[in-house]
Amino acid sequence: MTTPSPPLEKSAIQSLTLRSAAAIAIAAAASRLGVELPEGAAQELAGAAIDLIITFGLIGVAVGRTRARSSIV
Repeated sequence: MTTPSPPLEKSAIQSLTLRSAAAIAIAAAASRLGVELPEGAAQELAGAAIDLIITFGLIGVAVGRTRARSSIV
């Protein structure tokens, strides 16, 4: 039995570049505000922020589709 090979391309959400950029932005903002983040906190916050943005986007799409299907009052 063969193991499935990983996909050659990653989605933008799984991209290390996107998560790294968000982590750098969070670390820079914390530094400017004088907040000392524990080791790895910027990466965790970046992942949580990306997940939150995606969730709000999906909710927005669902609301938009629902409103488009309902009657105009």
